[in-house]
Amino acid sequence: MARLPVLILSLPALLAARPVGEAPTRTTADGVYAAAQAAEGETVWKEVCQSCHLPGALTTPAFRTTWYGRSLATLYGYIRREMPQLDPGSLTDDEYTVALAYLLRQQGMPSGPTALPADSTALADIRIDSLPTPSRAGSTR
Repeated sequence: MARLPVLILSLPALLAARPVGEAPTRTTADGVYAAAQAAEGETVWKEVCQSCHLPGALTTPAFRTTWYGRSLATLYGYIRREMPQLDPGSLTDDEYTVALAYLLRQQGMPSGPTALPADSTALADIRIDSLPTPSRAGSTR
């Protein structure tokens, strides 16, 4: 009988969990960051990132090839582990999050009403995606 309270208390977490391998439910094309975050991220970019990453570095085909289709948590984790190059992990969670919002804006992703969370679990539910081109606008992805 002692297992029943534990099961009942665990039920919300079990219901919220995605099956292994299930695709994220949202994409970056859904407006997953706030415009104000991207503006703050631009400041972080200019102060910290721009010394290594030249203007235009965020919008290359290599970026799209590497990151599109992956979860936003994967990119967030990479940025936190590897950047800035000379002092990885030295920014605050908020600085990494606003820098990520700026990166999404540079990719042409729309902003939305809600701020991007600095939470890898929440970011795992968001897939990095391209915006539909006119030829794909009516097709399903």
